[in-house]
Amino acid sequence: MIIYLEKKYKNNKIAKNIISFYKDAKVLEIDNYKNIFDKNLAGNTEKSIIITWVNNAITKVPPFYGNPGEGYFFKNSLNCVYDCSYCYLKGAFKNYTQVFFVNYDEIKEQIRQVVNWKFKIENDRINVANADNNFNRFLPSQEWHKSETKNFRFYSSDYSDNLATDDLTQFTSEFVPFFETLDNAKMEIRTKSTNIKNLLEFKKIKNTEIAFSINPSEVIEKYEFKTPKLDERIKAINTMCDAWFIVWVRFQPLLEIDNYKEIYTRFLDYIVPKIKFDKVNSIFVWWLMYTYDDYNKMLQKNPYLDLLYKLKKDKDLFYRENDEVRKWFYQIFDEKLKWYNCSRCLDR
Repeated sequence: MIIYLEKKYKNNKIAKNIISFYKDAKVLEIDNYKNIFDKNLAGNTEKSIIITWVNNAITKVPPFYGNPGEGYFFKNSLNCVYDCSYCYLKGAFKNYTQVFFVNYDEIKEQIRQVVNWKFKIENDRINVANADNNFNRFLPSQEWHKSETKNFRFYSSDYSDNLATDDLTQFTSEFVPFFETLDNAKMEIRTKSTNIKNLLEFKKIKNTEIAFSINPSEVIEKYEFKTPKLDERIKAINTMCDAWFIVWVRFQPLLEIDNYKEIYTRFLDYIVPKIKFDKVNSIFVWWLMYTYDDYNKMLQKNPYLDLLYKLKKDKDLFYRENDEVRKWFYQIFDEKLKWYNCSRCLDR
């Protein structure tokens, strides 16, 4: 085991915590993590991680991504401890070394600046509009401004699974309390992990939402390597619901596997009586989809992945499952989950 440690962070408390988990690791100090991360290490079988810092942690989400409002990704890590064969991260980087960014104070400040700056800009524009009625025609309504500036959402875990590595990174103990200090911003943690013990230490959390991803056991066993089993995820979902967290259940990605109609029907019949959907805040249903560039990178790195050949390129240049498959998925999920009042996203 090799730990590449950026020199300036060797006294960082998060860095020290990560290193303490790998007592027999060889720690090598480096000047810039990209000297390691940008190399193709496909032939290197020795496990390694990188501890470093990130300059620009915040990225605007693409149009129509996630929930309404102003959305941003923020990254504190790259690559994932899990090994889902369909994950776009497999095509995103030159190697699979996991990177931990430990400059949490700077990341928090970047988040705070985004929220405060956008809020100030929108309010300034409203004030200008009020001062000059002729300027109103160039602006959306004041109500639009108010709703946008009060609804920021930051998506973590799009570059890794933060719950899975929480004991290493202390992610939840650092960022959950931080988001409680922001009146107009929420954090969504997407996960396949059942490592929820640190979250259960918190009480009355309103600005952090946990989005659990689940799939049939057949999919987990064949495509979601190293991830928790279905029953373990169900138990974690119910535990978080009982703790009155804001919980989402994400059926994502839906996969056109062999006998998918039979498998997903049986899957829904199994989980509906087991999951406490009356306490779930939201259900999200989505298919496997790649951008044109991501699809070709995935195809180049994993040409034997059968799922890739089930996808078709649409007019928007996204690769996704065909209309007939998506329509069936939405019909069966709508039928099986229609009795629950939690919000449901069944995009068509």
